[in-house]
Amino acid sequence: MDEKKLLAALGAAIRARRKRSGLTIAQLAELAGIDSGFLAYIKTGKKAPSLVTAARVAEALQIGLAELFRETPRSAPGPDYKLQQRFHSIVHDRTPRQKADLLAV
Repeated sequence: MDEKKLLAALGAAIRARRKRSGLTIAQLAELAGIDSGFLAYIKTGKKAPSLVTAARVAEALQIGLAELFRETPRSAPGPDYKLQQRFHSIVHDRTPRQKADLLAV
């Protein structure tokens, strides 16, 4: 997922949780200790919150930080996902030299 889509999804998750909690943007911003204008930008996906700011917003919504990210859609694995998983399982217990030899092949 690219950055723009991730920020939009995070903003949508915050907006949905805020509405379910019955809070205004100003109330949520006050509870989180951030500027309401900045929260509005986060909510619309125009600004990226720091991890600390996202945690403050989650705490103000009385949820864990992970809960905000659970509501963001995950991107589908790429076409090489199964190949990468298989390669990882093959090289997992190998020495650095063995890994280098495998990569050389």
